[in-house]
Amino acid sequence: MQFSNLDAVIYAIKFLVPGFVWSATLSMMVPSRKPSQQIGFLNYLTLSCVNHGLWSWLLLPMFTTGFVESHPTWTGLIMFVVGFVSPVCLGLLSAEFRQKKRIGRLLQRFGARTIDPTPTAWDWHFSRAKPYWVLVTLRDGSRIYGLFGYQSFAGDDPANHDLYFEQAYRPIGEGEYTEWAPVEDSAGVLVAADEISVVEFRKLAEVDYDH
Repeated sequence: MQFSNLDAVIYAIKFLVPGFVWSATLSMMVPSRKPSQQIGFLNYLTLSCVNHGLWSWLLLPMFTTGFVESHPTWTGLIMFVVGFVSPVCLGLLSAEFRQKKRIGRLLQRFGARTIDPTPTAWDWHFSRAKPYWVLVTLRDGSRIYGLFGYQSFAGDDPANHDLYFEQAYRPIGEGEYTEWAPVEDSAGVLVAADEISVVEFRKLAEVDYDH
C-alpha cells in the first residue's frame, strides 16, 4: 500500500493532531515531564485513538451510510468538533483530574501506591497558583522580600527556574519574622535562577490554602 503526501497529511490530522491538542491543553494547566520524541509520538497517537473512540458512535454511521457524500458541510463541522474542540475539552477535564488528584485518590482506596508525575517540587508548588509572601535568600547571603501574587511568574524551564515578584517589600525592624513594608514605586523584582539559594513561602491570612 502506497500513500501520497496528501494521504500522509490526512492521516496525521486524524491520528496525531487530536492527541497533540489534548496534550498541549493539559500541559498548559499541569506541569509534566517532557517525553522523548518517540514516546511523545505514541502519546499523541494514543490520545487521538481515545478521542476517536469516544466519538465512534457518531463517526461509524457517518462513514458507512453515505452521510459524508450527501452532507459535506455537516461532515466538516463534525470533524472539526471531533478533531479540535473535543481534545481541548478532554484536556481541560484531564487537567482537572490531575490537579485534584482524583484518579490517584481512587487508586489509593484499593491499596495502590501512586507516584506524582510532576517533574520537580518547584513545578508542583507553583502549579498550585496560590499567592504567597516570599523570602528569597541569594547565594551571597543577601535576601529579597516580595509578594508572589497572580501577576507574578515562576519559570518552568528546568535549566532556568527564575522568579518574578509583582511587588517588592522591605523588612521593618529586626528579627526573623519582622513585618514587611511595600517598596514605593516598585514595579516588581526579577530574580535570576543561578542566584537563588533558598526560597521561603509564607501564607497570606486572607487566602484559603486547603482548596
